[in-house]
Amino acid sequence: MKKRYTALLAGAAMALLGLQGPAAAAPTGWPTGCTNHKSPIGGGWSATCSHSNGGHHKAAVICTRDDGGPDVTVHAVKWKDRGASSFIACPPLTSVKSGGIITRSY
Repeated sequence: MKKRYTALLAGAAMALLGLQGPAAAAPTGWPTGCTNHKSPIGGGWSATCSHSNGGHHKAAVICTRDDGGPDVTVHAVKWKDRGASSFIACPPLTSVKSGGIITRSY
């Protein structure tokens, strides 16, 4: 009982002093060597990164509605890693206005 109490006090003191244990995971890097462009197939956007560095990427596109309504922004659901191509198509009755790539470091 005495050892448990001492351990509890030591843990509380470390928490108050701001001492922390080792981090759970080291931070990862952002993708590099990325390119993105209007898909040659048409109606969508494609994005690729040659080096993931532990990060991921996906394509995003802004589509103009044929009926003159507001633009529609869509992005790929699945994150990709190095060398994998990400593609997202515009919804029906829209056309590509512009696009890009979204990256994250994990």
